[in-house]
Amino acid sequence: METLSRRYIWVFFGILVAVMIGAYVLNTFRAPMLKKPVPGPDEQVSSYYIVKDTFGVTILETGVPVQIDDQYINENNIQYIVIRVEGQNAVADIVTSSSEGNDSAHDNAGTLANPPLINTNVPTVAVTAPRHAVVYHTHTDESYLPTSGQASQPGAGDIYTVGNTLADSMRKSGISVTHSVNAHDPHDRNAYHRSRRTLAQLLKEQPDAAFDIHRDSARASAYLTTINGVDCSRVMMVVGRSNPNMKTNLAYAKRIKAQADELYPGLVRGIFMGKGNYNQDLYPTAILFEIGTDSIPLVLAENAACCLGDVILHVVNQG
Repeated sequence: METLSRRYIWVFFGILVAVMIGAYVLNTFRAPMLKKPVPGPDEQVSSYYIVKDTFGVTILETGVPVQIDDQYINENNIQYIVIRVEGQNAVADIVTSSSEGNDSAHDNAGTLANPPLINTNVPTVAVTAPRHAVVYHTHTDESYLPTSGQASQPGAGDIYTVGNTLADSMRKSGISVTHSVNAHDPHDRNAYHRSRRTLAQLLKEQPDAAFDIHRDSARASAYLTTINGVDCSRVMMVVGRSNPNMKTNLAYAKRIKAQADELYPGLVRGIFMGKGNYNQDLYPTAILFEIGTDSIPLVLAENAACCLGDVILHVVNQG
């Protein structure tokens, strides 16, 4: 009888371990995502979604797939929710309106850790403790048409250069960075499955933050700005609302936006909360950045990445 009881106990624990391993594997490789539009064989510029408010005013142009119940926090911290989608046109209604962080943001000049790009007279903030970040790219083909002559270059996209600029900016500020150049082509629905493996490996380094760097698809005007007199791309953060821990990632994105609004007003155009998880369920400080659009020159995206690195320095210093 005692032998039989032990056998049942071992069977129970065997099943338990199998279930735990299965759950881990499923969590590591599961990442159902919508496909971001890419140029067709007869196209140069990718298609994009146009989101308007209930008065017909355009509030967002993006290549990120838009679904009902997606939300968007714009530059002025007005939050919208998508209530209707027809093809690549959508309508959104206001959820909340907040001016938090904007009053001071528009009264302050930037503090850049890389003065050759944008000159400022404010001293650079030093890293207060060892900090580490990881950078990777799910869509490694993404490029900038005015620079490369094409919006997509499989395995060799301009987005790698933007990632390098961001990594270098953070390193100059004292943050250690691992920049993965793993390719995850083709640019299809399974790209996030492939990049999920890359992110899972990077997270073994226990970084302070993990950044998936992309470029968006929209008109150039949707992303153009000037920072301290220098032409620059804007940046949009994307947070997956299918992530069960979305609130934590969103809170981190809001911290980055608030810091950017203070240092470089207009750099961050907003935070988009889209269907899917973008692999952010793996880490509470995992953020997807859309830096520029395929319609702008690469150098403007690099300028934005340089500024963004400075913003991240301030955020990670806060712990």
